[in-house]
Amino acid sequence: MKTNSSSISPLDLALSVFCFMQGTVLRSGYIINITRQDSWAMAITGFLFMLPILGVYAGLIKKFPGKNLFEIDDIAFGPVLGKIASALYLFFFVTLAALNMRDLGNFVVDFIMPETPLIAILMISLIGCVYAIRKGIRNIMHLSAFVAIIAIASIIMNSILVLKDIEPGFLKPIFQLEPMKYVHGTVSVGSLPMGEVVVFLMFIPMLGKGSKASKPILVGLILSALSMALVILRDIVTLGPLVAIVSLPSFESVRYISLAGILTRMESVYAVVLIQLFLFKISILLYSFTLGLTQLLSPKDSVPVSIGVESRIYEGGQLQCERNRPPLLFLCAALVFFYSLIIFQSVMENMDWGATTAPFFSLTFEFLLPAATLLTAWLRSFGKAREVKA
Repeated sequence: MKTNSSSISPLDLALSVFCFMQGTVLRSGYIINITRQDSWAMAITGFLFMLPILGVYAGLIKKFPGKNLFEIDDIAFGPVLGKIASALYLFFFVTLAALNMRDLGNFVVDFIMPETPLIAILMISLIGCVYAIRKGIRNIMHLSAFVAIIAIASIIMNSILVLKDIEPGFLKPIFQLEPMKYVHGTVSVGSLPMGEVVVFLMFIPMLGKGSKASKPILVGLILSALSMALVILRDIVTLGPLVAIVSLPSFESVRYISLAGILTRMESVYAVVLIQLFLFKISILLYSFTLGLTQLLSPKDSVPVSIGVESRIYEGGQLQCERNRPPLLFLCAALVFFYSLIIFQSVMENMDWGATTAPFFSLTFEFLLPAATLLTAWLRSFGKAREVKA
């Protein structure tokens, strides 16, 4: 008898969504460049912008229960168009993984170890992600509870310790920018990072039977929106006009912390938390990319729904464990590594792309493709219903 122990709970999924987004939330510089002192409000409007997109995801989950994104593409579009749609998602996943890998490398080189070669940072980080995935994606998602507690505790502690240095007047003038700035900021937050939760549609089969995936994703988004508003608000009232100049406002605001001259250098704690969140997010993206590529290349009758998970086999009255090894994991990690080296030449180029082109690029995969899938599935169901009646 063979049983699969790859199931995750809705709580694991909600906390994984929260941790997945925190790596981007703590790097709020891209949104502050657009909406300045009003950027904290974009966390709320961005979340509201995300709700209809989440509604599309909920529609797909309800219409195709127990199927992941690539399986849904095959069913909705057919074998050929479905593979093309899945290939587009693969490109999106590997691009996100490479972008976050490059962001992690730039952060470590710029703020922690300036004399260390970027290529070494990228390679060591990817080895860590590959090791974690080989140990099982279920274990990574269980680990989200621990990572989330550390992230939340860090945000709360830093916000309390920096209270003596804040100046509420830095929030003025309130909502005096051009309306298009707020639209731009809302779309940016809605797509970067909130829309990136589309990657969790690859994890739906791992939820237990009868579990609803939409609710945990919504809970994770709510927690992320609240933490994003708090972090940006703290950075603005601490740094003032300087917040629009520095590349990493949260890191700079934490540097203000000094408790009786004893408790200082809290940015070191922030750096450790941010690296943890980066590695968590890259692991999720690398796993999704590997699973998607494996499914795309597998024969139709042997498509895996998960990889790197443990199965338990009872043979001769004894329990034996068998792990489903991801055969393409090293190839995918190598692709992410080389892609991250060439994706951007400088931090400023990355920030400019994030503030201008990235929202519209991301929405193609986060909203247009899923919406087209849901619409196609609905039209096919409607056509079949009419044929039955006829």
